[in-house]
Amino acid sequence: MLRLRKRRAAGIGLAVLAGSLVFGIVDASSQGTGPATRSHRGAMPAALLGKWGFAAASGDYCDPLGNCAPGSGGSISFTFRADGRAEYSLFQSSLVDGCGQIQSLTLKTGTVTMDDATIVFTPKAGSYRSVNGCRPDLTGLWKFKPGDLKPVSLRWELEGRRLRLTDPGGEASGVYGRK
Repeated sequence: MLRLRKRRAAGIGLAVLAGSLVFGIVDASSQGTGPATRSHRGAMPAALLGKWGFAAASGDYCDPLGNCAPGSGGSISFTFRADGRAEYSLFQSSLVDGCGQIQSLTLKTGTVTMDDATIVFTPKAGSYRSVNGCRPDLTGLWKFKPGDLKPVSLRWELEGRRLRLTDPGGEASGVYGRK
């Protein structure tokens, strides 16, 4: 539970940015179609295979002397494989006035199953790495325990060459491009 609080505290800036990218419920009738790749986990549409990602950022931070540093932001990516394996990564960076840069990287690997317009990502392993200029005691690498790895249900829709994901929790919602 403490790890999750650390991640949430470090990622407040990105959560606000990602929240601005949240879209309404996806209409499955506009979902992309195409050939599917068969795996032991079900049909994975070939159009979804590969790496997808998006990034968000907020301006520059300038101190009273006019010295400017990069602002806050982050990126999210998913990789979907034909055999049903998947990877998720979340990078967050926040510049805190009077303190410095706080960065975190969450990585999870697992499997995906498909049900029409829904992807269910079930993480099997993962880690969280943090570099915290404000609180060096929160700098380090932690492995997720099985109880921290909960399945996530995502609605999906292809819009041309873009993938729209809607996450009821709001963390992974957005329009992703191919990487």
